[in-house]
Amino acid sequence: MTLWVSCGAVQTSLDYLFYWLIISVNKHLQEVPDPEIQLSLVQQKNEKSFIIYRREHIAKTDIFKISLFKHDCIPQPELTLSTTWIQLGVIIFFLIIFGLFSGLLTQLKILVSTSFYPDTEMKRIHYLHAKLLKKRATLQAKTVKNTFARTVSFWFPILKAREAVRKKERSVANDNMV
Repeated sequence: MTLWVSCGAVQTSLDYLFYWLIISVNKHLQEVPDPEIQLSLVQQKNEKSFIIYRREHIAKTDIFKISLFKHDCIPQPELTLSTTWIQLGVIIFFLIIFGLFSGLLTQLKILVSTSFYPDTEMKRIHYLHAKLLKKRATLQAKTVKNTFARTVSFWFPILKAREAVRKKERSVANDNMV
């Protein structure tokens, strides 16, 4: 839970920093004066007359001001958090409700599927029953083996500590051999 909250805080911080970066760059770009571009157009027109070539030289110079971006195109937020907190609260409420009822809805899905596919449900029941019996058998085998060990370690804790030391020595010896 804490990791999720801290990741959310980090993500929110990064989002705020990116927003701040975009806004500050935007502000500085608005302060930059519009560049003036001088466009010169030269055209030579050749007309063939009978004997002499006539050339007409046309030159035109225009100055254009081109802005880096249109000031009207920058979107301004229409909704603020203070006006939308009710809608956000309703959305979060329904997300929590759906999260809490997801287990119940899964059970309902299984019940509906069993009513339509009873053969598959019987296979599922037999599989889960075999799995449960297998788990009980392994647990019972461990319990029988450990009953005497638990009794001895309960009445003689020094023997338990001595056994732990021996295991540690064996593991150190095995590590040294490798």
